[in-house]
Amino acid sequence: MSAQLRISLDRIRVAENVRALDPAHVDALAASIALQGLLVPLVVCPSADGEHPEDFDLVAGFHRHAAATQLGLAEVEVVVRDGESEDADRAVENIARKALDPREEARAVQAMLARGLSEDGAAQALGWSPRRVAARVKLLHLPDAAQAMVGEGAIALSAVDQLLAIGQVSAPLLDAVLAYLADGNGWAAERLAREPGWVLDSALRHGDTKVFAAHLNAIRADTIAELRLGKKTDALYQQACVLYKQLDRHAWGTPEVRFSDEDVDQARAAGVLVEFERSRPVIVDRGLYRELTKTAIKRAVAELEARVAAAAAEKAQSRTERLAQQADDPLAAAARERDSALRELADQAHGANLDLGQGLLDGLSVVDPADMRVARFFVYALLGPDFDASPYTQTGERVQRLAANGIRLVIGEFRTDVTKTRKDGSPGRLRIDYGDSRNPEAPVKWLWRYLDGAKTAGELYGRALVVIAAEHYASRLVLPTAQRMPATRFGSRTDTAAKALGKLCGPHLPASLERLEQAVNRAHATYAEAEQAHRAAAAAASGAAAPAVETDEMTDHEADDSAEENEPDDVAEVEPDTGPAAGESAAA
Repeated sequence: MSAQLRISLDRIRVAENVRALDPAHVDALAASIALQGLLVPLVVCPSADGEHPEDFDLVAGFHRHAAATQLGLAEVEVVVRDGESEDADRAVENIARKALDPREEARAVQAMLARGLSEDGAAQALGWSPRRVAARVKLLHLPDAAQAMVGEGAIALSAVDQLLAIGQVSAPLLDAVLAYLADGNGWAAERLAREPGWVLDSALRHGDTKVFAAHLNAIRADTIAELRLGKKTDALYQQACVLYKQLDRHAWGTPEVRFSDEDVDQARAAGVLVEFERSRPVIVDRGLYRELTKTAIKRAVAELEARVAAAAAEKAQSRTERLAQQADDPLAAAARERDSALRELADQAHGANLDLGQGLLDGLSVVDPADMRVARFFVYALLGPDFDASPYTQTGERVQRLAANGIRLVIGEFRTDVTKTRKDGSPGRLRIDYGDSRNPEAPVKWLWRYLDGAKTAGELYGRALVVIAAEHYASRLVLPTAQRMPATRFGSRTDTAAKALGKLCGPHLPASLERLEQAVNRAHATYAEAEQAHRAAAAAASGAAAPAVETDEMTDHEADDSAEENEPDDVAEVEPDTGPAAGESAAA
């Protein structure tokens, strides 16, 4: 039993073991009481102290009592309890005295509401905002599992509205989401407040549940197939795909089937729609979803048919306007006549190509080797143009290589003796300047004059062979090591061209070149023997077998890594006693 009285503040006794109060909370309550008065009475019970039977012990409202004392109030409203029901009375003090989690706060508020306080009254008693109290009341509408996860911090308090939205429409769907979040997916719980639709998708896709749910905005082709909507609807969807391609033959994928606002309203009216503030609505009834999908497919076909018809009409109108415009344009009329004539001539082109093949087989299968036209075609096509023809590309590289590595080395007019004289008047080491290999302008001009001077086909063939063989066989020993490029290779089927070149040029190679190549091979062989002996000695010292060194005979242009010194330009030094051999080889 309880009674409400107005008593003197000094008649209320406060136990000495009361925990420390929150000064900020006391100040807030004092400001509220000064403005509106004490809205929630203090809760007291008759004093157990026999010396002061007229006094009362404070049961609940310690902060309000401190605020009233701070204001200097003489009297306050109290409710006298008989001690049988103290849960709601103690709830306010429990909240003020210790930090409770949201679930415990919600239960404390629940106890206060159960004893007749309104939400505004509870807010006044607690010194909270009405919004905070309302949030705790919402938490009470969730299942115990959800309340526990919110209390433990596994789910943010800001996600309560999203959970309520799911649970009010489908309790099994809410259970599936909670099970997914509890199964080690705390990272998903962090996104629940801002992306509830994504979390719901993840729970259905990865969780162990058979609950149905789908977004009611658009539907994909694979989902349409899974719904098994029947042969008529499947045929309608195939028709939509055909119409979609008619509108744009380069279109990717399948047409988009979207749900309308009327579809959403129908699901909402049926009570099977979960809606979030910033996410797509979710339908939880499979049967209604199938029917809405059928309707959406029919609507998509009708829209696509209308678009195809409109596109056809626009195309026809455009063609009519174009033809009308061309009728008054003489140039357009001439273009039409030309295109018509070309279409007719295209049929004749098939037969003309066959006539061409037969004519070539009859007239060009055998030619006169003495025909200068034949010689010019093959020789000049083989060598290609020089750099003057196309200065910004690699065109002409073959001619430049033939001139720089062949003509420049074997023709006497391109060499200059720059040998220095010693102080005693004797000649120093032989030095020959062959010009700039990077810009062999003079050798290139000489090459073309030499070829263009041919009077007969046989002479043109022969001069081309001279140019090619000079670059192929000229010794690179006269050049600095950095400039010794391998000879140009004329690749061919089964290497026929290289074999023929060797047979043609072999009888005309000078003996001095052969002696030079043999001397080069001997120098390499001598070095290989010395290397083998060195390795054998090293192996004997270490007790291991010396590895064998394989040697192959090498031609002068293959021995590019000989002991020749590097030079900064095209000036090569030759010992005086090797001068005749070098001079003879260069005259090839």
